[in-house]
Amino acid sequence: MSRSTLYVIKEITSSFLFISIILTSIAWLTQALRYLELFTTENVAASDYFFYIILLIPKIINITIPISLFISIIFTLNKMRGDSELLIYWSAGRSNRNILLKPIIAISSFLFLFQLILTLLIIPSSSLELRNKITDIRSGGVDYNILKEKKFISPVKNLTIFIQEIKGEEFSGLLIQDEKDQSKPVTYISEKGEFKKIENKSYLVLLNGFMQILNKENEEISEIQFEFYELDLTPYYEKGIKDIYPDEMSTKYLLKKIREDTNDSEEFATFQNRIINPFYIFVFAILPLITFKMVRKPDSKWTLPITFISIIALFIKFYEITISNMLISKNELVYLNYLSPIMLIIFILIILYTEQNIYKRFRSLI
Repeated sequence: MSRSTLYVIKEITSSFLFISIILTSIAWLTQALRYLELFTTENVAASDYFFYIILLIPKIINITIPISLFISIIFTLNKMRGDSELLIYWSAGRSNRNILLKPIIAISSFLFLFQLILTLLIIPSSSLELRNKITDIRSGGVDYNILKEKKFISPVKNLTIFIQEIKGEEFSGLLIQDEKDQSKPVTYISEKGEFKKIENKSYLVLLNGFMQILNKENEEISEIQFEFYELDLTPYYEKGIKDIYPDEMSTKYLLKKIREDTNDSEEFATFQNRIINPFYIFVFAILPLITFKMVRKPDSKWTLPITFISIIALFIKFYEITISNMLISKNELVYLNYLSPIMLIIFILIILYTEQNIYKRFRSLI
């Protein structure tokens, strides 16, 4: 491998790592904030919360890799042009494709293999583990820390809690609206009580109060007084994961399911997309090289070509997402899904290896 090839690889790699870290961090922080309220209200330790949001990273990285590579190559090409490095290569009689195509293909091949590992092995496992952890927390009942004074709190569906005053784990002036049974909603009112959590189950112990039960069928209200009543909050939560989504299944298990049930279009589409999507890394990697076909000379302005190529990249990403989703309902499009990135790669290479005079008409517009 020549020194120029190693130099270009080094430049693109350093830019890629920097841009990838920035984009991944922004996306990761945005996603992590979605889970912040869940984990703070459920009284989960900071170390556990950090472990949970770490599980978000593989899926985010898989999304940011093609974008980061595309931006890093654009950045590197513009930097080399600005530093007159490309002009030196051109003066030596070396073409753009000979200078840049080889290192770009080398980097893309490595990232392609990395994405395959992500989509086939790491992402399904991390997605399932994340949902398992969240479900375990939610199934444990309402935590004491979500209870607030003089506020109506709805920690879960069909349950509303109001507390007048809280002292430690004891409270006074409690109102609970329980709509777990839609036909017979129950209202609890008590003077005092306390919160208890036993073996990962949450309870509200109500003292000196009464409950009102509304029978919607005959529109009658019955009232029951009590001195002591223990309200189990655990049943308000869904217990465990009843179904595993296709994107959370391991690739081995997904293949087994496809063999057993050939009519499950979503599982078939999920497996195929895990293989197809990494191929687009080559498309986004060589696409920036078309900018060389859109400039008249090395010192020409690159603003319009870069803008044009960026719009094309955005359109390709939109097409990739659309056709991947379409595969779920129309499995017969699987061949088009495989052909799409391959045909795009061939088309871009044809443009790069076609004589420049074909683009004179387009250049006149620039």
